[in-house]
Amino acid sequence: MHPADQSLVLKEENWPADSQWVRTAFLASDEGMARPDSTPRFILAQDNKVILAVTGNAGWKDKMWPKILEVTESKA
Repeated sequence: MHPADQSLVLKEENWPADSQWVRTAFLASDEGMARPDSTPRFILAQDNKVILAVTGNAGWKDKMWPKILEVTESKA
């Protein structure tokens, strides 16, 4: 059994095979290189491209949620 900590996101074996491209793209991004193990981590991917990666509750509220609404053309 593995402890639940931020290092789990970095380990390839913790990602399903069809989602490993997200991990690879994230780790190659500016955010992934600067803060790879910061948590909580939110990654928005579409069409085999990472659109946005943020951390923390403020990252979710201030950046991720508005971006999800934008790309889905939804309203809160």
